Formats: sequence, C-alpha cells, structure tokens
Amino acid sequence: MTSNPQSSHVEPGTAEVPATQDPVAAAARDAAVPLPEGVVLGTAHGVDAVLVDTPAATGTILLDGAHLTSYVPAGGQDLLWMSPSSDFGPGVAVRGGIPLVGPWFGPGRDLARPVKHGWLRNVRWDLVSARREGGTAEVTLRTPEDAVAVRAEVVFRLGAQLDVDLTLTAGPRRVELEAALHTYLAVGDVREIAISGLEGADFLDNTRDLAEDVMPEEPLRLTGSTDRIVERAGEVRIEDGSAPGGARRLVSAPRGTSRTIVWNPWDELVGGMADIPDEDWTRFVCIEPAVAKDGFVALEPGASHRLGVTYRIEG
Repeated sequence: MTSNPQSSHVEPGTAEVPATQDPVAAAARDAAVPLPEGVVLGTAHGVDAVLVDTPAATGTILLDGAHLTSYVPAGGQDLLWMSPSSDFGPGVAVRGGIPLVGPWFGPGRDLARPVKHGWLRNVRWDLVSARREGGTAEVTLRTPEDAVAVRAEVVFRLGAQLDVDLTLTAGPRRVELEAALHTYLAVGDVREIAISGLEGADFLDNTRDLAEDVMPEEPLRLTGSTDRIVERAGEVRIEDGSAPGGARRLVSAPRGTSRTIVWNPWDELVGGMADIPDEDWTRFVCIEPAVAKDGFVALEPGASHRLGVTYRIEG
C-alpha cells in the first residue's frame, strides 16, 4: 500500500469558494422549476428544502449544501441519522444525512486547505429539475453559476432504493479531485453492527496519523474511535441486529470511487463535538464512498468525474 504523499501541485483555483447567493433571487429561480406530484418546495429544519412524498418513499433535501437529511422507503425506517444538535443555515456544515464532500477531502492532499472537506456542503445549490417515474422521484441540483474552479451537479433518486450521483467538472485549470458522500447511516447500536465487504483491504488509519494497516479477514466490528480510509470500492453490507424497527441489512453499492471511509468518533472524541449529543455516537456509522488521498482523480480543464452510490435496506 502506498503512503499519503503531500502533493507539490496546488491547484490555484480549487480553493475558490462561490460567493453567498442572494436568497431572494435563488428562491425565485427554484420556484420557477416545474415540479411533479409528490415533490414540493418547502422548509425543513427552518431552511429551504425540496420535500419528497410518494408511495415509494419520503425524503428531504436541503438547498443549502444539496444535503439529503432523510430517506424513508415505504413501510421502513429512515436510512439516515441526523444529529438533534446540528445547526442549519447558509454556510453551515450540517451534521448527519449525506453531506457532499469536495473538491478536496479533509485538509486536502497537501494537508493545507483552510476549510475541511471542501465547500460543496457550505453553499446553496440551485434546483435544476424534478420528475417522477412511478413512485420514484428524481431531483437534480447544481452549484451556483459563480462556481468557476469546479462545477458540480447531484442527482437524487428516491424510490424503493436510494441513488445518489455526484458529477464534478473542472474549470479552466487542472484539478486533483477528492470527493466523498459522507453518509451517516442510522443503526441501533454501532457497537453491535458487523461491516462486511472490506476484508483484507489496505487502509490508512486517521486515528494514528494515517498509519498504514490491513483490514481483518472477517467482518469489521467497531470497538473504539474509527477513521479508516480503505482501499476498496466495492459493495459494503452492514448487519444491524439492534435496529429500532427490527433487524435490517444496509447495503452500499458505490460507483466511480476508489476508497471507502469508515468513521465513528466513539465516546473518546464525541465530547469535543458540539453538534453531536454525548450519547448519540452509538446511533450511526459513516460509510463513505470516496475518491481521496492516493485515490484522487486528475481532471484536466473541462473534464468531469461522476461518483455515486445505491443504498438498499433489506429486512
């Protein structure tokens, strides 16, 4: 396994964050988009949102950060965990759901980015379109026009399963792209789950200064603070025997990725996190499809990369 080199190539444009949008003008643009039955513009957590309610699923997408905060398939429980202590609003990094990370991951490959995990989650996105196919609703959002260094578009499909596809396009300069879907999966008790699909893979341990290590040959059971960048891009399954609605299996099937991040702060770190109640660390695990560290994607000017994931909940 290769180590995590500090890149000597710093993209002059990738740190350019789009300006704060005029909320009145942004709301007017969103209101002009035709919406099918079961998809409406409204509010959630006190901010503007796209609300989905069809026979197949319900969901909530905040326009700030294009942030999916809830996905509930018909007859089921929410796939996602949301912190009851999270803040919301312009520029806020919401805790829970599916934050969109990019165009760098963490502090970036050069370890020098001033904003952790990039700016995708910190800007208001524009609603582009919404449509229905049977019970499945498809909602597309795009970064504002002044996002020059990197442009992004995300498509959410909410039905019997959840599909998320994020496409990032380089502007006038070459970009060493890192991105992730920082998904907070709701579980009954993180101490009781088993994670399979990552057996035997190399990983970087971010709890030990990115030390190199190898995943066990059996399903992973978390026993402490975990932050692993795993060199695996296949399907991951989470067996959750303690889920509130009864035992379930969560399946994450990524595409266009090179890494899978596994994260939970445990009681060791949660006390220093103001937006997670001390007792709530047991209620989620982050399984994040990503292109990150040595698994970055080199984008020439105008080139694009799409990463995505399908989530299924199995009884």
